[in-house]
Amino acid sequence: MKKKLWMTFGPLLIAGAVFLFILFGPSSLFGGVSTATIKKSATSMNPVVVQGVAIQQKMLASDKNYLPIFGSSELSRVDQFHPNVFAEKYNRDYTPFLIGRPGTQSLSHYLDIKAMGNKLKGKKVVFILSPQWFQPAGVDDGHFGGNFSPLQAYKFAMSDEKPTSERRYAARRLLTYKVVKNDTTLTALLETIASPGPKTGVSAFTYATANAQMKILQRKDDLDSKFIQGSREEKVEKNLKLIPDALDYTNLDDLATKMGESQVGTNPFFVKDSYYKKKLEPTINELKDSRKNLSYDESPEYSDLQLVMDAFKEVGADVLFINPPVNGPWYDYIGASREKLQKYYDKSGKQVTDQGFHYYDMSSYSDTPYFLEDTIHLSWRGWVAIDKQIDQFMNSKTKPKYEKTPKQFYFKQIPPPKKEDNK
Repeated sequence: MKKKLWMTFGPLLIAGAVFLFILFGPSSLFGGVSTATIKKSATSMNPVVVQGVAIQQKMLASDKNYLPIFGSSELSRVDQFHPNVFAEKYNRDYTPFLIGRPGTQSLSHYLDIKAMGNKLKGKKVVFILSPQWFQPAGVDDGHFGGNFSPLQAYKFAMSDEKPTSERRYAARRLLTYKVVKNDTTLTALLETIASPGPKTGVSAFTYATANAQMKILQRKDDLDSKFIQGSREEKVEKNLKLIPDALDYTNLDDLATKMGESQVGTNPFFVKDSYYKKKLEPTINELKDSRKNLSYDESPEYSDLQLVMDAFKEVGADVLFINPPVNGPWYDYIGASREKLQKYYDKSGKQVTDQGFHYYDMSSYSDTPYFLEDTIHLSWRGWVAIDKQIDQFMNSKTKPKYEKTPKQFYFKQIPPPKKEDNK
C-alpha cells in the first residue's frame, strides 16, 4: 500500500521539493553573472538582458567602465562607425552597453531605470530618442507588450517608495496596457498605487502571491542570465578593420560619406539601394503624400519621457539625450509637414534642456545625405557625429544640475484610452 502511494505521489513530492529549492534556495547556487557574459551582453540586445535585472546590475557594478545607451532598433545597426566599434578601435575608456530593442520606448525604459535604482547613481548614460515614438497615441499595445518586463514591473509595483504624483501617473499609464491588465496580481498592486489619497495596501493573499511571483521571476532571470545568445561581438570585431587606426573625425566623416554613396545608388532619398528596392519601390506611387497628417507634437510619449527624466534625476545619473534627424527628402515625399516636425524638435528639446540634461539636437542634418541608412535608422555619418558627441560627453567633468519637476505636472496628464476601449 505504502509502495503504491509512493509510486503515485512520490514523483509529485520530489518535483515540488525541487521547485521550492529552486525558488527559495541560496541565490549563489543559481545566480552569478560572469565577466564574459557581461561583455557578450553589451551588444546582444537580447530580451534576457533588456527585460532582466541581473546582467544590467552586474554591468553597472563592474570594474570595467560600461556606458549604458538606451534606445531602440537603431542600436542594432552595427557598421564600422557604430559606437561599440568606435570605442574599441580607439581604445576609449568606456564600452557602450546597448539597452533597447525594436519598439522599445520611454515607458519600458522607465521601468528598467527604476529597477536599476541606485546602481545608476553618478553613472554616465546616453539616451537616444526617436521622433517616431511620439505618435498621437504613444506606444501601442503590441510594441509595449513585446518589450514588457514582468520582473521590472513587479519591482516597481512592490517598491516601498512614497506615493508621489510621478509614481501614481506611471501606475495609471501601465494599467492602460493589455499585458499588464492580464496579470490580476500586478493590476491589483498598480491600482493601489494609482489611487489618489493616502497609500493603501493590498490583501495579505495578493501580497503573498506577488511576493512569490517576483521570486519566481528573479530566479528565472538568474538562470536565464547564464546563457546569452545573439551577441554582435563578431560584427564589432569584423568592422574594426574597416576604419583608420588614427582617430580623425574629418577622415571618418569622409569615409562614412563614401560608404553611404557606395550603398545608396541613385534613389532620391539617400537610403540603402537594397532597402529602396525591397521596401519602397514596389509601392512608391501609393506612398506619395500618404502621411499629410503625420504629427509628433502631441503625444503621451512626452509624459513617458518625463518619467524617464525623473527616474534619472532621482538616482543622480549624468545623462546625454540625443535627438536624431529624420530623412528629410522622404518626409517631404510622403507629404508630412516640416512645421509640425519642427514643433516636435522644439518641444522635446525644451523639455530636456529646461531640466538640466545634456542634449544633442541632430535635426539640422535631416537633409544631409548618409546620416540615415533608410527612412528612420541611423548609420554612416550619423554614427560618426554621435561618436564624437559621446566622446566629448564622456570626457566632460561638468556635473548636471537638474531642475525639479513641477508638482502639478503629472496631475495634468491623462493616460490616453486605447482604441479597443472606445469600441
